[in-house]
Amino acid sequence: MPSQNIAVQKGVYDALRKEKRGDESFTGLFRRLLYERGTLDEILGSWGKTAAASDRALLQRLREGGRP
Repeated sequence: MPSQNIAVQKGVYDALRKEKRGDESFTGLFRRLLYERGTLDEILGSWGKTAAASDRALLQRLREGGRP
């Protein structure tokens, strides 16, 4: 199967390495994080529907890939 290399900052790499389980590969880790945890909308769904305006603005920034 073809592969692709990505570059991440050292702190991100260290955090990802800590998330790995046993002999899990980084590909396995990414797959688990992306597919088992669900999307931001799925994780925060009900909070996003009932949140105050300031919280909805924060949720929108997160959806757009911004920082809180």
